[in-house]
Amino acid sequence: MSEKECKKFIKGFGILTALLLLAAAVLVIVFDPYFHYHAPIAPLKAIYTKKEYQLNGAVEHLEHDALMLGSSVTMNINSSDFDRAFGCSTLKAVVSGAKCSTLCYYLDKAYRYNDIKYVFWGLDPDQICYEPDEVPDQEQVYYMRDKNPLNDVNYLWSMDVIFKEIPNMIAMSAHSDYDQGLAYEFASQSVFGAQQALATHQPEGDIHRMNSIDGEDFLRRINANMDMVEALVAAHPETEYRFFFTVAGILWWDIHYRSGNMERYFAAWKNAVERLDRYDNVTFYSGVFNSAGAVCDLSHYCDYCHADAQINALQAASVINGDRIITADTVDDEIDILRSIILDFEDRLTTEGNWDFLYSDGWY
Repeated sequence: MSEKECKKFIKGFGILTALLLLAAAVLVIVFDPYFHYHAPIAPLKAIYTKKEYQLNGAVEHLEHDALMLGSSVTMNINSSDFDRAFGCSTLKAVVSGAKCSTLCYYLDKAYRYNDIKYVFWGLDPDQICYEPDEVPDQEQVYYMRDKNPLNDVNYLWSMDVIFKEIPNMIAMSAHSDYDQGLAYEFASQSVFGAQQALATHQPEGDIHRMNSIDGEDFLRRINANMDMVEALVAAHPETEYRFFFTVAGILWWDIHYRSGNMERYFAAWKNAVERLDRYDNVTFYSGVFNSAGAVCDLSHYCDYCHADAQINALQAASVINGDRIITADTVDDEIDILRSIILDFEDRLTTEGNWDFLYSDGWY
């Protein structure tokens, strides 16, 4: 090949490469399965696949007037139940191992782009106990969060987006029965039962003395987290906040009983109710967080803490039906019920000396 032909080839190859890259970028921008630039263009639908990539764009670009916040223990809730009950359009902003700071970040951002009528908040006690972060980093992909267009190259030329997410978006949009209320649910792909739950349980061997609920660092963390939540509640009296205590399985509570954190988690819940109960736009619901059947029946669990659709539906039903409301006057009594369930379990475990009784129906 002559020098002239070589230069011509390189130029042609460069132009072809540039055109292909441009075509790929245009393809991603038009379909935008992570909602980074815009909402889906009809007839495409919002197909929820990867929350860590999608939530920032979803909060900004998808139309909604309600937000469901929570951790992975709320992901199997069908938010369409809230839509039907309250006549709203709910976006699920759920994060694995959610911190208050992360959920407040999404909520604050939602207020900048939408008029939020309802917030349905699945409140885990450890949300309130985490170290508060100024910039949430949980699961979030930095280039989907920042406004630096140079970082978009990670999205625009992602092979996973081009060859997997876009075809999936097209295929799923064609299904008329696709339920967006089941965004990020995993119950349909999970196996539930005592065997599955116990296989994931790795408790500490020793039982530690309960950590102080008056510790300076503990109080600093829960107060800092609740300051963020309370600031949003106080700033938006037009929004109805419906908090519900989430269900965690008995194996999850066993871990935190043994680690000495159980009473701290109870104190965190109590702190939340006592601080927010005075606001007219706030209601707390106990749901089934202290129901022996919901907590102890491992047939509903796929691991040590994640429950099936049935338990999650009961959590939503408490909010929808407006029953089992928790107030500052009743929160101690509600927590006492759960404390008794956990202590009875630990006594039974000590007596039995093994976990075999958990395979029996109705052992609780």
